[in-house]
Amino acid sequence: MTTTCKPGWISGLSVVVLLCWTSLVSAQTFSSGSTGADGAFAPTASTMLTLPPSGAFNFTTVTIPAGVTVTFTKNAANTPVTLLASGTVTVAGTISVNGTTGAAGTTTGPLFNPGAPGGPGGFMGGQGGSRDGSLLPSHGHGPGGGPPATGTPFTAGSYGAPASFVSLLPLFGGSGGGGASAGFGASGSSGGGGGGAIVIASSSSITVNGTIQATGGDGGGGGTGGSGSGGAIRLVAPQITGAGTLNADGGTGGGRNPGRIRLEAFTLGFTGSSLPTFSPSTAPGPVTASSTPALINLPTLTISAVGGAAAPAIPGGAYGTADVSLPPGTTNPVPITLTSANTPVGTVFAVRLLTQFGAATSVNSAASTGTFATATATASVNFPTGQVSVLNAFGSFTLPELASLLPFIDGEPVDLVMVAAAYGGPSTLTLITRSGKELRADALPPETQLKLALAFAALNDQAAR
Repeated sequence: MTTTCKPGWISGLSVVVLLCWTSLVSAQTFSSGSTGADGAFAPTASTMLTLPPSGAFNFTTVTIPAGVTVTFTKNAANTPVTLLASGTVTVAGTISVNGTTGAAGTTTGPLFNPGAPGGPGGFMGGQGGSRDGSLLPSHGHGPGGGPPATGTPFTAGSYGAPASFVSLLPLFGGSGGGGASAGFGASGSSGGGGGGAIVIASSSSITVNGTIQATGGDGGGGGTGGSGSGGAIRLVAPQITGAGTLNADGGTGGGRNPGRIRLEAFTLGFTGSSLPTFSPSTAPGPVTASSTPALINLPTLTISAVGGAAAPAIPGGAYGTADVSLPPGTTNPVPITLTSANTPVGTVFAVRLLTQFGAATSVNSAASTGTFATATATASVNFPTGQVSVLNAFGSFTLPELASLLPFIDGEPVDLVMVAAAYGGPSTLTLITRSGKELRADALPPETQLKLALAFAALNDQAAR
């Protein structure tokens, strides 16, 4: 019995606090946090960059001329792409983190088609069924992975987060499409990979007259396999302009599900096309721990052990090589240990088991125990024998203590609270509605600010106990 692990993600369904609150006053400044160590990036021909382990590049300026396409080789942890610039970013050409198209079914060659890879930060598609009929197609990877064609039609992957998730914090890509069944002596087509994820941040300005794309891969065989969902594009700068194209659409096959696009700038003058429509913000948010405001203490979730065997620090999350091998004689159900950080005690997480061939199953963990800073939870999973399986874990949490204190914005209730702080400077607190409307907390009436301050103080006291 073998298994492989995939790092999890946490997104906000209601009220999510990303950082301990310290102040409600902030200045209108933004810094990408780029050190400039990678110099100026100005390719004159199409270029493939290899992502460093962190996934982040620290440029002075970025200039992509017309006719030039920049793509990326994924790192071992499959992180999203982070392009930081201390100066201007100008995109007249193309920056691409697209998912890969699935393979078509065939009567020759490999017995079955592996799932197509996602873009950086995205998830792979499902494998197609074997042409000899001995192996069923598999589920697409990721929180919104498409089901395989096992008695029901294959399905495109979806982005895998609720509509309220517009901040793209944390940043992750699209999910893969389901694999197709074999038939007429041919192997089944594989699912397309999910679009990748990219954040581009400049301390000066971003101008896009070319194209930035994070599309899902088409299903194999001209769409007989499920397509990957669109990924995620986030642009952050004091000023964003241009008349180019932002594309995070899904691929073709079993439906077409887009990802997410987010633009954050004090001056937002982008007039080009955006698919899907971008979520706007007039206050640039945090990008990294070194940006201003700084991204600190995001909630995290990892699969730390399977059946008592520790998972590697960077799991592969693929069927080719198992990250954890369970010894013969291991019996079901197998305990899965999850470790979370910066999440409320008592959070319940979902664990999804993706068998190599067949439909996925999901179970909920027990409520987490520990502290807000570090907690653990356990789930019991039934593994199939003799094949590699993939585990995904994800979840959300709410803070009802704050919900009753939050105001409405243009008639909409607040769905997300984002808090960030700059090193050595004041923090910012932003209230976000489900549709993406935002209001800085320092714009609230003084009595409402006081209520929020008291609520956060109570939360800190509770976490300390």
